[in-house]
Amino acid sequence: MKKWTTIIAASALAFALSACGQTAEPKKDPETGKEDEVVVKSDLTVEEVMEKANAAAETQQSMHANMEIEQNIQMGEEKQVSNSTIDMDMILEPLAMRQTINMEMDGEEMAMEMYMTEDGFFMKDPESGDWMKLPSEMYEQVAGQMAGSMETQVDYTIYDQFADDFKFEQTDDEYVLTLKGSGEKFSQLMKDLMEQNLPAGMDEAQLDTISQMNIESIDLEFTIDKKTFITKNFDMDLVMTMEEQGQQVKIAQKMKGDISKVNEIDEIKVPKEVIDGAVDVNEAMEQQQQ
Repeated sequence: MKKWTTIIAASALAFALSACGQTAEPKKDPETGKEDEVVVKSDLTVEEVMEKANAAAETQQSMHANMEIEQNIQMGEEKQVSNSTIDMDMILEPLAMRQTINMEMDGEEMAMEMYMTEDGFFMKDPESGDWMKLPSEMYEQVAGQMAGSMETQVDYTIYDQFADDFKFEQTDDEYVLTLKGSGEKFSQLMKDLMEQNLPAGMDEAQLDTISQMNIESIDLEFTIDKKTFITKNFDMDLVMTMEEQGQQVKIAQKMKGDISKVNEIDEIKVPKEVIDGAVDVNEAMEQQQQ
């Protein structure tokens, strides 16, 4: 069951925005149906907004993100329920990251902290509370995966087939794109995105598992700042099924994310106490072998 958490978490962040040819209508309240009063109305088409958002994404070198993820995975009689919050600062070049994850899975709570900079890759053991310094090749591997993921997020051509499926709205300050759907067309999108964004080295069995996915329902909402064209937040509700070993696996996931401090984070430092107190994993293994 653990691999499903990895697969879905990797794919969720791969979603971006797309649609074309329509201009934004005033945003409606989903409960009352009342339209927002838009004083500063934009006449840009979705295609134009997407082009500007794509260009803005290419200029992003740092950001802060907060995410909430609810996930329910069921396979036969086995069920796994997890709730996670992620607090993250990230700089792209050179890659540096600070991340705190709080997770509750099947009634058990776990907290994880990590720093990844050119000083090394440090992770706090959630059980002992001790800091570990991981091998340098892990930094290089994660850096390569993150770079690939960022490139994919600004490739909007993959979404051309969904031009007529997006609702395109605006407020005074934001563009809002909403997509609701199900069926094979959306299943194929999910497969393409996951195959592009999952870590390198996946074996044929894992790729075959992805090819069996069926999207029962998908509900996405993205918000883009009108002035900067930076994506400010996203909301995803996804239900999908697939077969494994003759059994159906059903995955329901809700994810909310807020992005801020774009290009405002200049440096991420590993605290001195972490560097001084961390146990080098390679050295520890060498000592055990002696």
